[in-house]
Amino acid sequence: MSGRTYKVRKQGVVSLAVMAGLLAGAALPASATFFRPHVMNTLEFSYAESIFGPGGAQKGGVALAPGDHLIGIISVSRIVAGGETLFTSGAGSQLTGIYAHKVVSVPPYPVEGGFAYDPVVPTSPLAHVEFGNPDRGLFTKGSSTIDLAAILAPGEILALWLDQGIGATGYTTGGSLANGVARATDGNPFLSAGIGTGYFYSHANPTVTLADLMAGAIIGQAFAGLDVLTNATGHTLAPILNPDELERGIATPMVFSIDLGINPEGLLPPHDSPWTLAGTGTAQIYPTPEPSTLVLFGVAGAVTALWRLRRRP
Repeated sequence: MSGRTYKVRKQGVVSLAVMAGLLAGAALPASATFFRPHVMNTLEFSYAESIFGPGGAQKGGVALAPGDHLIGIISVSRIVAGGETLFTSGAGSQLTGIYAHKVVSVPPYPVEGGFAYDPVVPTSPLAHVEFGNPDRGLFTKGSSTIDLAAILAPGEILALWLDQGIGATGYTTGGSLANGVARATDGNPFLSAGIGTGYFYSHANPTVTLADLMAGAIIGQAFAGLDVLTNATGHTLAPILNPDELERGIATPMVFSIDLGINPEGLLPPHDSPWTLAGTGTAQIYPTPEPSTLVLFGVAGAVTALWRLRRRP
């Protein structure tokens, strides 16, 4: 082997080592692999929640009044993009969290000529309920209490945690209020979001009965467009419109469409769950790589190009 050939190959090995060091030294978060950039990503989730009165104690039933809070836990079951499943919840991988919002207004709304269920669409038969940021910290059910102010920062209504590995904490809607929240908020911070410049409201069918709900009917749907406040996903989330939402038309980094239902285990005796409401929904995001990630791969690409150039005779 000639000295020239040996020198070039040695430099190539060094260049590869430098590139590997760059990639290792600024490793992408594991969560970055859960999203596919430049395509719509859909997070499928289930949730369980309860209604709390202005004093912070859990209410019975499903009726809402201004000043009430809805506090719930959420579990992402799957993330899909471009027809491919990128994440599936399991024993060693949990993407869970907590959310909270305050009831701002409920029907009837004064409109020209009388009152309506929906102030935006007065002819709608669905009851419009507007939500805002939570404004109290302590919430209780029986002897179990949670301090929301110790979990969500001001302006946040949603926070998600990623828990991976053999010791991942399982999500549960049973047990006590505090136990369910503790399990849902275990792991590493993933992202948090707030209403900010967005929106959060629901449309409920005022004619639905408990018998209907027990038979599988839904109360209605909720729609949210949220601003991202903290982000450890490895991606920037571009503002998008919610294709299911027809009243606001505001683009935000996260959009939600949620089916509203009951949780019979919490609503009816013997009340084996602390959560009286439950359902499923989807969140949509449009990820783009973070600038630091683009710089990282730009440097790696430059090193690779230099290595190939130096290999030429």
